[in-house]
Amino acid sequence: MLLRSVSLAAFLAATSPVLAQTVVTGHVHAPGGDPVASARVWVAGTSSGALTDTGGRYRIVLPPKAVRVGDSLTVRVTRVGYAAAERRVAIGGVRVVADLELAPVLTALDAVVTAGSGRYADVAAPRADRAFARGESRGTVAKTATGRGGALRSDTSATAALAAAGVLTAAVWDDLAHWKEYQRYLERAGGADGSQWRLDPSRATRPAPIARGTARSALDLGFLVDATGSMGDEMHFLQTELRDIVTRVHAAEPELDIRISIVFYRDRGDEFVTRALPFTRSVDSAIAFLEGTAADGGGDFPEDMNAGFDAMMRQDWSRDVAPRMLFVVGDAPPQLYQDERYTYREAIRDASGDRIAIYPVAASGIDKPTEYLFRAMAAMTGGKYIFLTDDSGVGDAHEKPDITGYEVEKLNELMVREIRKYARSYLGGSDVAALGRE
Repeated sequence: MLLRSVSLAAFLAATSPVLAQTVVTGHVHAPGGDPVASARVWVAGTSSGALTDTGGRYRIVLPPKAVRVGDSLTVRVTRVGYAAAERRVAIGGVRVVADLELAPVLTALDAVVTAGSGRYADVAAPRADRAFARGESRGTVAKTATGRGGALRSDTSATAALAAAGVLTAAVWDDLAHWKEYQRYLERAGGADGSQWRLDPSRATRPAPIARGTARSALDLGFLVDATGSMGDEMHFLQTELRDIVTRVHAAEPELDIRISIVFYRDRGDEFVTRALPFTRSVDSAIAFLEGTAADGGGDFPEDMNAGFDAMMRQDWSRDVAPRMLFVVGDAPPQLYQDERYTYREAIRDASGDRIAIYPVAASGIDKPTEYLFRAMAAMTGGKYIFLTDDSGVGDAHEKPDITGYEVEKLNELMVREIRKYARSYLGGSDVAALGRE
């Protein structure tokens, strides 16, 4: 009887129709039934996911032929401030419904003070639990800002703030403005840290401003993002940060015609190597694109950043006179495949020639050679080096850079200011200095 059952199951699996497309929908709620917004929901074993809306609803479209009728799939959900949850459901057709409940887990902390002395912040209480940022069912903390570079306070009633903009902390460094220090850094790091990259930033210069009256009030913002599994914590927050950043830049500089392009990259052998959103003026389209891709894949340290650069530089960048900025968000160096025809070297050359300033954003997990490469990318294209810090409690430990004198602040504030400063300086603005930090 057992053999016949097994044979029948095998027959049904072999003859079950392959679905052209499966849509997974559902509602994420707290124990009392209240909806949980901005929760990250994804189907295990795939890169398909979404964030819940204000009503706690989500919708995930699985790629064609990904599942069969009779199969089952596991839907997982995480949300900062809640214990992770999952549900396994059977597939009976092209539509699958999976509602999930999230239980809150909150733990208050004492004050956390950020310091701008070139060192990481002094912490007067335990740092936010790493498992909390990864959605695991352990104690967590809600923190809200009391001011740029100032104290962060615990706030057990402000769980929603953790998914809002202003959680990630970072610092920015301009090697072109600290040229002597940078030369000394190159001497220290160029042997062990930089020999494999064979880059020469010694002749780097910042693009000269465009004379007033000759430039269109346009701004191209490119985001080249590592979408491998190690970036899961920070990708979740970037989805919220990006909307806030672009909205605030547009509000402060309403005359700018802002376009956004996003390119995700992984590595060979993953579900995809690159996935691109062409330049768009729609912030909603950009956010939907971000939310539609979950961090997955990778496996070794380097990723196929070169393929990502190739895809990004092929996007429809403005060909008239307009400021162009490329933010490279990653935690690993590029793979050095022997058959590549386009690499970061060609990308740096093309970016410099097309006046595209590269602003690398170093996430957790970065090592010293990658710092060397990222800083060279910035210096050789007139950009600046941005690096996330441990102060937010999000992600794994962040490497301390070979830099002294930097100041820690909120990533969204930092990027809004740097975008505005670059656009104004490029277009010949006279009030760049009023925007603050160098």
